[in-house]
Amino acid sequence: MQDFTDTLEMIDEIQYRVERHVQGLRRVSATELGLDQRCGFAYVGENTDCIVVDDARARSFNYYGGFEYIDDEDVRKLGDYVIYLDTSDRVRDALESLMERDGLCETKE
Repeated sequence: MQDFTDTLEMIDEIQYRVERHVQGLRRVSATELGLDQRCGFAYVGENTDCIVVDDARARSFNYYGGFEYIDDEDVRKLGDYVIYLDTSDRVRDALESLMERDGLCETKE
């Protein structure tokens, strides 16, 4: 575990690590998630268990994607990113849309 000399150093290190991790995630369009294209793009967790958006884009996901109705316990903020967890029905539905497009699950009918 790394010791930090001050709070700013800790914040910078956390932001750097989060940024590095997010850049390794799959980038998808909102339409691939079954959402309004005006949301833009997001990143999907390695296990398809969350949707990650940069803080600036979160407003579009909240408004155009209906994510403003996601309960606080299903949302995390880490560095400059907002993470929507699949413990929310709305997020799970979006992730299932992506998996259906990828042929990883059956389409609901």
